[in-house]
Amino acid sequence: MEPNRGALAAAVQLRRHVDSPIYDARRHSVEENKTLRAGFDFVCSPSAAVIGAALLMLLIGWIDYKTDFTATVFYFVPVVLASWRAGRKSGWFIALLGGATVLIADLMVPHSGDAIALSYVNAGILVLASVALVELVISYRQAHQRLASLLALRTVSLNEIHQRVKNNLQIVSSLLRLQSGKFDDPAVHDVFTECRERINAMARLHEQLYDEAGPSHLDFAPHLHELAEMLVRSHTPPGCKLALNLSADHVPLDLDQSILLSLIANELLLNPLKHAFLGRTDGQLHAELRASPDHITLAIRDDGIGFVLTEKEERRGLGIELVRAMSRQLGGEFIINSPPAGGTCATISFPSKTGDRHANVHV
Repeated sequence: MEPNRGALAAAVQLRRHVDSPIYDARRHSVEENKTLRAGFDFVCSPSAAVIGAALLMLLIGWIDYKTDFTATVFYFVPVVLASWRAGRKSGWFIALLGGATVLIADLMVPHSGDAIALSYVNAGILVLASVALVELVISYRQAHQRLASLLALRTVSLNEIHQRVKNNLQIVSSLLRLQSGKFDDPAVHDVFTECRERINAMARLHEQLYDEAGPSHLDFAPHLHELAEMLVRSHTPPGCKLALNLSADHVPLDLDQSILLSLIANELLLNPLKHAFLGRTDGQLHAELRASPDHITLAIRDDGIGFVLTEKEERRGLGIELVRAMSRQLGGEFIINSPPAGGTCATISFPSKTGDRHANVHV
C-alpha cells in the first residue's frame, strides 16, 4: 500500500504543477515564441520571396494599366528578387508572369490587329529579357557564393596558421627557458630572458589575430597596454614603486607592422626598466601611441638617470641596434634624447602605410 500511496501523491503533485497558473503562462509563452519563430522563418523563406515577387509584379501591371505608366524596367525588379532569393526556376516563373501581365494589360485596351500583334511581341521581348536577367542574377549569385566560401576558407586557414605560429613560438620560448637553466652566468640568463620576451610578444600578436577571427589589421593599442603592464610587473627593480602612464590611440596595423612595432616597444620599455631606476624608490614611465592621417608615433619616456651622450655606444647594446634596424624596415624615424627635465625619451615615427622610404635614425 505504501508504494501506491507514494505514487499517487507524486501524480497529484505533478498534476498540480501542470495545472498551476505559472506553468500555463510559461507554456503559453513558449507556444507564442514558436509561432513567432515560424512566422519569421516563413517571411525569410524563398517561398515568401516568390509570393512577394508575384504580388509586386501584379501591382506593377495594375499601375501600368491604370496610369499608362510604361517604364518597363520596373518589371525587372520582381524578377531579380525571385531569382536571388529562390533560384532560377522561380525567376523564370516571375518572368513568364511579367510577360502575361504586360500582355493582359495591353489587350484590355481596344487596339487594331497590328497593335494586338505588337502587344504579343512586346510581351515576348519582356519575357526573353527577363530570362536573360535571371541567368545574369544566378551567375552573379553563384560567383558571390563561391567568393564567400573562399573567404570563409581563407579565414579558417589564417586562424589555423596564427594558432600554429603562436604554439610554435611558445615552444621555442619554453626551449629557451630550459636551455637557460644550464648556465650559471646571470648575463647569459638575461640574454635568454630578453629573447624569450621578444618571442612571447610575437606569439601574443598571433594569438590576438586568432581570437579576432583573422582580420587584415589589428588594433595595436590593446597590445601595447598588455605588453607594457606585463613588462612593468616582471621587470620593475626591487624596492622601486613605478608608475606606468600609458595613452594610446586606435591604431590599426597589418601583421608585419604590428610585429615590428611590438618588438620596438618591447625594447624601448625594457631598457628603462633595466637601467633607469636602479637604486630608486619611485619613478614614472610614460608610453604614448599617437596616430595622425599619415604618421604613427610611439614615444617612451622615463624620469630615470637619463641618457648620457658620451656613453651612448656602451649604452646602446643589442636592444637599441634592433630598434634602429626595425625602424628602417618600417620606413620610419627613430630619435632618442635626454630632455632638460631629466630622464630619457625615445620616439619612433613611421608612415601609416609603409612605403619605400628610407629611415632616418638620430641618436
